[in-house]
Amino acid sequence: MPTYRYRAVDFGGRVVSGELEALDVREAQQRLAAQGLRALQLTPERTASPQTPKPAAAPPTRRYWEHSRVSPHQMGFWLTQLRAMLKAGMSPANAFETLSQRVRRRDLQRASADIAQDAARGVAVSDAMTKYPELFPNFLIGSFRAAEQGGYLPEMLERLSDYYEQHRVVRRWTRLTQGCLWHAVILTPLVAPFGVGIMWGFSAFQGGDTASALQAIGAGVGKAFLRYGLPVMLIMVALMLLGYLIAGSERTGARLRLHGLGFLAYADWVRSQSLELYLFHLGKLTQAGVYPATAHTLAAGAVPNFALATTLQSVQLGRAEGAAHLDTALERSGLFPIEEVMMARTGVQTGELPRLLEHLAQMYRQRAAERVQQLPRAFFHLISLISIIATGIAIITLAWGYYGNVFEAVDRFMGSDQ
Repeated sequence: MPTYRYRAVDFGGRVVSGELEALDVREAQQRLAAQGLRALQLTPERTASPQTPKPAAAPPTRRYWEHSRVSPHQMGFWLTQLRAMLKAGMSPANAFETLSQRVRRRDLQRASADIAQDAARGVAVSDAMTKYPELFPNFLIGSFRAAEQGGYLPEMLERLSDYYEQHRVVRRWTRLTQGCLWHAVILTPLVAPFGVGIMWGFSAFQGGDTASALQAIGAGVGKAFLRYGLPVMLIMVALMLLGYLIAGSERTGARLRLHGLGFLAYADWVRSQSLELYLFHLGKLTQAGVYPATAHTLAAGAVPNFALATTLQSVQLGRAEGAAHLDTALERSGLFPIEEVMMARTGVQTGELPRLLEHLAQMYRQRAAERVQQLPRAFFHLISLISIIATGIAIITLAWGYYGNVFEAVDRFMGSDQ
């Protein structure tokens, strides 16, 4: 009889794990339910036969919380088609099988076909997705897991499609800004030493035709670039690469995006999108009757920004009789203003918590939509500022190099004529 490794929650919201024997996934879920447990993850343990040697374990693949090899544009199309199929009444197995024939990326095709096979065997979609860490980040799997617990997959997919559509717009402008910055880093050290190089070329020119003069100027400019421009360029490129290395850290990169490096419109979009998805899942799970502590854990696992997700996951509501309500989670996280905490508290007292959480989620959703409309103008201003600063530095250093050396070059030239 196959053995399954499980992660589940009890009626008190406590997460437990272990192993059990069952004929299939459905029986494993039924056996856990008989013990008062709700399955979060079921993974079959594969045992090798005595005649067949156990294959070597594959090297572990790093899983990111937010990052994926799939672009936001492609992921948005994938989620939108999946939502349409599930909303039309197709089973998850049929939906993913059909989806595997309608996506262009081969890795998404393989993943969709594999998920379809697992879903046909009764494996949860979120569990099947964990086999593709390079495609499906943790928060995306967390969103599927929460929606499976609450029974609202089509609505969740609609919210995720909106998120990836906005993410596509933001990513495009972010790349334009990075491209402008790289142009400034590379071109400014090339132009800045030009004035010094011209004067050095004039000083080295001993007479001759135009070709000789141009050759002397070119040699002077090259010498000035090697002495001044190249070191500055290498330092600036090293600083840029160091910045990418620092931002590549999951925790640091998430915090930088959350604070936006002073770019308030972008930071507010990141915050609004993350908290909107948290409140959306929290409201749906509460409406489905999921225990508060479990609902909070599942909703926090569906937050796109790793820093905000970590902050929310650090809040513990307690278990059994001493458990706190969901308004306490909002208060202890420190991410919500007191007015919103009081609104959630009112929902707990009146039994209107799902509706009020949905109202709060809608507020954050509207704020995110407003910010994403403001971002193109804000990014354009940032690109213009980078261009103006780079051009100003180049012009100032060019003029300084030229006028700082022209009189000395003229004096030498006049002296050589006497």
